[in-house]
Amino acid sequence: MAHFSWRSTPRSTKFTLTCLFTVSSLILILKIRTRRIAQADPMAPASLSDIVVPFLQLIPRSAIFYPWVFATAIFAEVSFFSFLLSTVVLYIGTGYVEKFWGYREVVKYILLVGVLTNLFTVIVAIVSNIFRGDVAGMDKPLGGGISYLFAFLVVIKRLIPEHNVVLFHGLINFRIKHLPFISLVLVTLWSSIFRTLHPAVPSLLSFFIAYIYLRFFQIANVDPILPVASTNEEGAVSVIRGDGSDAFQLVEFFPGITKPYLSILFNAVYKLSVSLGLVTPFDDDFIEQSNLRAQKLSERLNQANKSIANSVAERRRQVALQVIEDRMNGSS
Repeated sequence: MAHFSWRSTPRSTKFTLTCLFTVSSLILILKIRTRRIAQADPMAPASLSDIVVPFLQLIPRSAIFYPWVFATAIFAEVSFFSFLLSTVVLYIGTGYVEKFWGYREVVKYILLVGVLTNLFTVIVAIVSNIFRGDVAGMDKPLGGGISYLFAFLVVIKRLIPEHNVVLFHGLINFRIKHLPFISLVLVTLWSSIFRTLHPAVPSLLSFFIAYIYLRFFQIANVDPILPVASTNEEGAVSVIRGDGSDAFQLVEFFPGITKPYLSILFNAVYKLSVSLGLVTPFDDDFIEQSNLRAQKLSERLNQANKSIANSVAERRRQVALQVIEDRMNGSS
């Protein structure tokens, strides 16, 4: 029987779970301590949820005075459910993605997307609170695992877009590539119903930040058996920036009925970004090579899945044979 082993846990999983446990525990301890100290004060917050820790949590009013909170708030969870969900997301997400990227890139990706998401979320929150005259909103904590949740959804869409997810014996069946859009719709509906910027704003921000980084800026080593845009003098593994494959176009994250309209918008934004020098344009050669790499990765993953399925089937067959043999021995 498989069992959990901390030693065999991927390094990125250890790092992120340690950060999650440390930051969230410190916040809880400081909240309890603050409430105990202020018990005699009738104006003190009545519950732990009303107490904030501005030097660990992302508070719009005070974030500028504690700039490190843009990083610590990534791992700041204040409820048991959100802490449990973040633990599951980090454990599964980092463990899977590290097999493709390695420890450093996974940690870098989570921190980069999380910090930028928190930064822009605070800016949006401050502007929104000013226009609405919402003074109380300036003291509401933001941040949390919503940033790396959507960051991982974008990665999974890139790695295994055609993988099917089957739940409740086929009652729910969808492809991985549709999961980011479904999630964005759900969080947007939630924010619309409760008339709040959270979680819609950080979700949308983390989605686009993660996509832009992976599409245009992520540096990766290229499989030497595939054609590459440039090689070093020794013919070793080449380094590329971004992913120009057709399957990873932004429009591919959205339903087919919207693609003709969104393509016009996204292409216009892309051309504007290129003209402003914000991103480097993809040439036909790079796009073709990216498509080849995406196809190669898909074939490799399909082969791995088939091997796993065959292994599981073989184990089941062995168990069934053992059961039959035991019954025959018992009857004799």
